[in-house]
Amino acid sequence: MNRHVYTLERPASSLGQMWREALPLGNGLTGVLIYGAIGEETVHFNRFDLWEGGVDGSIPDVSDTFKKMREAVLSGDYLSANQDNLMHALFGKGYACCPETPYPLGYLKISFAPDNIFRHYRRYLDMRKGEATVEFYIGEHKYSRRAFVSRDSDITVIRMSGEIPFTVKYTPELFGCNESVAISERGFSMRSEERKTGINVAFTGEFESKIIDGTLEVTGRDYTIIVRCSSHGSPLDLSEYLGESYEALLKKHTALHTPLYDSVDIKLAPDEEFRSSNEKMLNDAYDNCASPALIERMWRFGRYLFITGAAENGFPIHLYGLWYGEAKLIWSQYVANENVEMTYWHALPGGLSYAIPPLIRYYTSKMTKFRECAKKVFGIKGIWISAYTTPNVAGLCVPVSVISNWISCAGWLSRHFWEYYLYTCDEKLLRNEILPFMYEAALFYCDYVVYKEEKVQFAPSVSPENTPTNLMGLDTDSPTGHNAPVAVNATMDFAIMKELLTNLLSGIKITGMYIDEKEKFQNALSAIPLYMVNSDGAVKEWMSNALEDNYEHRHLSHIYPVFPGNEVTADNDPELFNAFRRAVELRELGSQVGWSLTHMANIYARFGQAEKAVECLDIMAKSVLLPTLATLAHDWRHMGMTLNWDSVFCLDAAFGAVSAVQEMLFRYEKNALAILPALPERFCQGSVRGIVFPEGTADITWSKKGIVRVTVHAAKRIDTRVYIGGKYVYRIDIEPGKSCELTGKIK
Repeated sequence: MNRHVYTLERPASSLGQMWREALPLGNGLTGVLIYGAIGEETVHFNRFDLWEGGVDGSIPDVSDTFKKMREAVLSGDYLSANQDNLMHALFGKGYACCPETPYPLGYLKISFAPDNIFRHYRRYLDMRKGEATVEFYIGEHKYSRRAFVSRDSDITVIRMSGEIPFTVKYTPELFGCNESVAISERGFSMRSEERKTGINVAFTGEFESKIIDGTLEVTGRDYTIIVRCSSHGSPLDLSEYLGESYEALLKKHTALHTPLYDSVDIKLAPDEEFRSSNEKMLNDAYDNCASPALIERMWRFGRYLFITGAAENGFPIHLYGLWYGEAKLIWSQYVANENVEMTYWHALPGGLSYAIPPLIRYYTSKMTKFRECAKKVFGIKGIWISAYTTPNVAGLCVPVSVISNWISCAGWLSRHFWEYYLYTCDEKLLRNEILPFMYEAALFYCDYVVYKEEKVQFAPSVSPENTPTNLMGLDTDSPTGHNAPVAVNATMDFAIMKELLTNLLSGIKITGMYIDEKEKFQNALSAIPLYMVNSDGAVKEWMSNALEDNYEHRHLSHIYPVFPGNEVTADNDPELFNAFRRAVELRELGSQVGWSLTHMANIYARFGQAEKAVECLDIMAKSVLLPTLATLAHDWRHMGMTLNWDSVFCLDAAFGAVSAVQEMLFRYEKNALAILPALPERFCQGSVRGIVFPEGTADITWSKKGIVRVTVHAAKRIDTRVYIGGKYVYRIDIEPGKSCELTGKIK
């Protein structure tokens, strides 16, 4: 078995929520889950644009409440600031708002009555092809089901085959709505006029069929099923595909899918170490630690999920991606106080820049609502974005102050938008969408801050989703556990404002846009104060001597200047860099969740602490990884490695792990390339091909003897330093289109 294909020895087995352990397929628009049962198989279909519920009400003016909160915070009255909050004021004026949730499209049930005991059952996911296989023997005869979701045609194709003819019954169903069903001996067509959804199923090849009580019974040895899913009345016609074989349709799909998957490659273990099933790898990790082969497989799977969940003409990827088996899911929105950003950290270095424009379009299309939020909630210019949004709800839709009072969503998203420009040089998108977004985010910051001794101050200010230790006892009657998040001078707010203004000024220089306001932004940037360090030697999460750090929390927002930002490095400020490192060391293990473990892995990689970084992935493997390598928020087995909450399916940790592996092996900084900056001892040999940075790409190999070979390929002129294993080795100057080969040694 090759490294691009993973094996499972059991079908989906999560009782009551089998979809969690199904094999995921997708093309960014249609998501499919293959459960893998023999007797009654479920093939589950979702569409990216099916959302229900949600209210995006007209926002009343509550800016007076905000001003009172500001006065309370500045006077140290945090109880009043957290009790008499913005959401209370909004609801008191009749405001109605709640987020949408995605809902499933439908199912195809496949019933098969084996006449003997099954043996040698396997499920396979070929990540390089984007193809799932279920395979088993009944007696002496082999049966298989292969499936993929075409990136070429937006159809799902299933091949049913056996060594002898076999009989299967098929029953389709749309999710939760009245439907009209047309059935023939060649397939089904279902529509819901209520929801404007549909599924068309056509059978092609050699088979015999008959209709029995609304079920299609098919007998054959090798035939193909083609499925088209419809949302919002999109077409269902399949006629153009019925003359093509499974292999021909698969070839068209892989011509688009495989180059995305292959754009960057990482190898951490020899080929023979990938013969083990996922279950075997996870059992070994549970007993000891994650093998390099398992960590590589996690990297490949997270990357595969991202590619199959993102399309140029789709929506951004949310916490469930395209893979959910029920409606009204908790945390299924676009949550951008960590989770959206984590999903996309790996994309640009991983050669997947195609997925960023849909993220940009999603947020820039809602600017009118974001301006309304800024004006009517805060009485401020520019844009304000709630951490929670959905495709048709862009207002304040989560009634808790940890969300309604957090101001840095637009600033954090601006980082991703700006980096997209740096990597692609797409000046048209920079001018039309990226810079206008950043400009209005900066207007909000400049209008929001107050000045004290000629330095900017944030009041109120929230550090997601934490509360200072000395405010934990405030009785604010919060039903959410976020009892007093509204405070002053969250370190993250300063860091994001500084980064945003710095990048905006660069954008102004490139484009000449907003040149008349350049001085205003420069003055605000120069008024941002220095970060503070507490008595434990750690950077403070709130830049106020009156607020005490709380180490029992999963969010690491105040580490932003080190990661995901790159403002503070070991080179430019080693003392402050160590104070940020100390702040992470003081975080308590039992307060973590799946995504925060991957966040810590990325941070430790930035600190060059390889063993701590890989230990975070070990803990993930012991706690939140499902057999498919999809991730949960919490350890459902309650082993003490995460918060002791009911577990929720959340794919952000799977994407965060992709970034963590990449951060261990390569890091781009301004005027520096770090090669193997945080290489764990267990990664004793390996290679990286095609990792991307704004000026080009890099290939890296390293051997058990510690010999490192690097080839840097220049897309633009490269004039930079190169560090190998943390040691400054070379200064390189490469013209566009040229390459440079380097050699170094690590311990």
